[in-house]
Amino acid sequence: MSARLGTIELQDKLILAPMVGITDLPFRLLCKVQGCDILYTEMVSAKAMYYNNKNTAPLLMLRPSSWDLIL
Repeated sequence: MSARLGTIELQDKLILAPMVGITDLPFRLLCKVQGCDILYTEMVSAKAMYYNNKNTAPLLMLRPSSWDLIL
């Protein structure tokens, strides 16, 4: 059974909520492999982005170069 969210069809109806300190890229990849339909990046501070904080960029990483090999 599937569900629709606008134009997106959700197969397993699993959505990962954004959580500070939890939803980093490795965690999101594990969730994707386990069947999660919608994933969110880590929550980041807009102020940290504005000031180019060096710790913020890795939190925004969307995929490793080997994404296709994992999925």
